Amino acid sequence: MVQETVRYSDSIVESVEELVEEDVFEHKSEFYRFATELLLDSLHDDYEPEMLNYDSLAEATRQEVGDTAVEKSDKSMFYESAVVVRRHARRGEVGAAEEYIDTHYPPERGEHLLLEALLDYYSIS
Repeated sequence: MVQETVRYSDSIVESVEELVEEDVFEHKSEFYRFATELLLDSLHDDYEPEMLNYDSLAEATRQEVGDTAVEKSDKSMFYESAVVVRRHARRGEVGAAEEYIDTHYPPERGEHLLLEALLDYYSIS
């Protein structure tokens, strides 16, 4: 394994230390490795994370992040729909995203059009 030196702001290090104290991560290095793997996994469809416990950490942190995001959005159905459509689109599951939009919103509603535009945006990029 290659060792790299990276500098973080005090506020980031404090936040990471809190996660370690809360036993979300065993140590700071695990957090930094996981954060890097997660970012690469989200940016590149063909990236395969190499971290041993990546899947379990990803599931645990998605639940926490997902719950927080939904709380901040007042649990609006449209926000949740946008998250689902974006997720399908980033994974190349255009058909699944289209089916989701069609089953949740009638074509004449503005939300239908906005979600289709979101799908187009992520499908093209």
